[in-house]
Amino acid sequence: MAKTEKKVSIAQFDKIAKEHFDNNVTIQWCGTEVKVKRSLPLMEVLAFVDDVVESCFHDQYGYMPEVRDFVIKSNILSRYANFSLPDNLEHRYQMVYFTDAVDTVCEAINTTQLQEIVDAIDKKIRFNCNTRTAEIQKRIEQVVETIEDMSRQTEALFSGLTKDDMQTLMSAIAESGLDEQKIVKAYMEQKKAAQQEGATEGPSAEESPMKADDES
Repeated sequence: MAKTEKKVSIAQFDKIAKEHFDNNVTIQWCGTEVKVKRSLPLMEVLAFVDDVVESCFHDQYGYMPEVRDFVIKSNILSRYANFSLPDNLEHRYQMVYFTDAVDTVCEAINTTQLQEIVDAIDKKIRFNCNTRTAEIQKRIEQVVETIEDMSRQTEALFSGLTKDDMQTLMSAIAESGLDEQKIVKAYMEQKKAAQQEGATEGPSAEESPMKADDES
């Protein structure tokens, strides 16, 4: 009978991790003590990725890849280390790019984890771009379909119209603009008025049978 492989227990794993792997360190930066976490916990990783990805997409300006690196470096300072960053983006940009704070922190952290975070960010950005492209394509197809439907309706509307009908329709459009319901209503009213006018005038003298009998 084969021996059951002995596994490292969770308790033993925890004990070794606590005794041999200190996740929190203190480093010196320009005469200031900075507390650094070598690795981020899972929820911090998820928040890091989401913050960068969401910052790259703007309702008004669309996809903004130029902010990607800036937001990544901001998160390195605020999540891996205990740097406080200003809400003013211009001020924050100067703190991130005009000092070596980011490089100093990166020397003390788990760069393998950081690379995985960056890879996840890029994959999620690419996924969002593809998703938005598919949505735009779908909207374009819907617009094209709507235009085709309008074309078919217009063709059906004008088929069989006489010259007088066309003049009546053009008058209705001139009066009502391009509102479909108003056009139809105005067209029907003018057509009805024209029919009533024709009925009131009656047949001409040349066509009247009574006139022809009198002359005979």
